[in-house]
Amino acid sequence: MTWSDLILRRRRRAQGQKGYYRFAHGLHKTSRTSIINHLIRRNRYRDYLEIGVHASDNFAHVLAANKLGVDPSARGPVDYALTSDEFFAQLPPERRFDLVFVDGLHEEEQALRDITNALRHLRDGGTVVVHDCNPPSEWHQRASRGDDDLAWNGTTWRAWARLRAERPDLRMHVVDTDWGVGILQRGRQEVHPLPPGARLDYAYLDRHRRELLQLIGVEQFLEEY
Repeated sequence: MTWSDLILRRRRRAQGQKGYYRFAHGLHKTSRTSIINHLIRRNRYRDYLEIGVHASDNFAHVLAANKLGVDPSARGPVDYALTSDEFFAQLPPERRFDLVFVDGLHEEEQALRDITNALRHLRDGGTVVVHDCNPPSEWHQRASRGDDDLAWNGTTWRAWARLRAERPDLRMHVVDTDWGVGILQRGRQEVHPLPPGARLDYAYLDRHRRELLQLIGVEQFLEEY
């Protein structure tokens, strides 16, 4: 077996819970898209923003009435062919969304800026959804994607960890499916304080994964959201 074959096998095994579940919009295979559409239908959300449209494999299937997509290098038509920083810089302060999906550049600082900006433009009762929060191996959370097209979760999880440690005013869970689908709302949580001098490396994530990410299964997501 080649190294690429081994990585692809790990990729298939490591996407978390699979199968069909009865979401608010019907019986669907669990994925970031089905989770987003569940939140839209359950909460009657209308205004949706997606950061990182890519090939529109998620965006095209989102059921919101009003959708905006942002991506400087999308593989198709996009509403704003801008970086997320450029987009938020020109967005009027009063512009609000019901749900923002963050799936742009999978690097800690950029992901943290995207989440923070999303919260600034989130309506009361709204939700921020963050993809790639639960990398299954150190290889998946490598700092840069490189030239290959294999799974790259990057260091988005570190941005999530910083919010878990610093923001008691948020409610945060990661659904254990599709590389880790983070659900973030205004609310309350018991923070996960990071020890002084703690290194946010993969070894730390692997030791504290469940409590750091607030990891839940699909069934618990459906019960709580």
